[in-house]
Amino acid sequence: MSKKLVILSLLLYTSCSFALTSYVLSVPVNRDIYGYAQTILNNRDVKDISPDIFDHPLCQRDVVDLIIIQRALIEGKANVSLQFFMIDHEEREEILLQSGMSIISVDTLWLSQAQALNDSVFISAPIIRKGEYYAGVYTAEERSETLGQMIQQDFSQVTVISNKAWTVDWSTIMQLKPKQLYNESDWTIMARLVSNKWVDIMLIPFNNQTPFRYTGKGYKVKAIQGIKVALQDSRHFVVSKKYQHSQAIFDALELGIKQLRNTKFIEESYRKCGFLNVLVDKWRKIP
Repeated sequence: MSKKLVILSLLLYTSCSFALTSYVLSVPVNRDIYGYAQTILNNRDVKDISPDIFDHPLCQRDVVDLIIIQRALIEGKANVSLQFFMIDHEEREEILLQSGMSIISVDTLWLSQAQALNDSVFISAPIIRKGEYYAGVYTAEERSETLGQMIQQDFSQVTVISNKAWTVDWSTIMQLKPKQLYNESDWTIMARLVSNKWVDIMLIPFNNQTPFRYTGKGYKVKAIQGIKVALQDSRHFVVSKKYQHSQAIFDALELGIKQLRNTKFIEESYRKCGFLNVLVDKWRKIP
């Protein structure tokens, strides 16, 4: 057998071996988001669900991300299964991806974040496209009307809390010249500080509850009516390059995303969740 045929045979064998073998990938996921997703799925198989499942009070953007990536891998016939382990801070996910200790992100990243990891990861087609992402301006429920009158074209009269690691959020808020901007890595702590009036506002995606609000242990925050903030970047999944079958997994993911985009599964899922929300189409946009 010629050298070229030997090489070709090995390539075909490797490709077939991946296709026929199911691989288990250990993947980090935020503890709360995983719990919400399990509640929403309610023992239903990811491959059988429709976007209607996301019309649920616990749904938020991160939950849709988590379920969409599993569905995309199924549609793309990746023949992998994800084994989740819990984390409490999403910054850890990026560190694990960059080091190769995690293979795939189940929470989308801003393109600007993903490009900073470009040497270490493959970047998927956009899941949330540039121009689709709007955040609400959330505050303590009883302060929404008062603070709404104080916010015109910027945040110069209000204090804001965000996470410096959320580069697009942070830079957008800085453009709006806040009276004071506080850095906090824990989302729940942010919400509690706003709810208890230590800080005036925070940016949060819209959900499917009207009026728009988020409630949890120690916090209750509500969107200020009529104001939305444009976050001008796209969001993507990434696959670490530091795994033997990274390219094959990435190719399958891309195929699955394409199929879900063609059937409008992605848009409809985020709409049912409230993230893409027609109710705020006419709200005033800043900046």
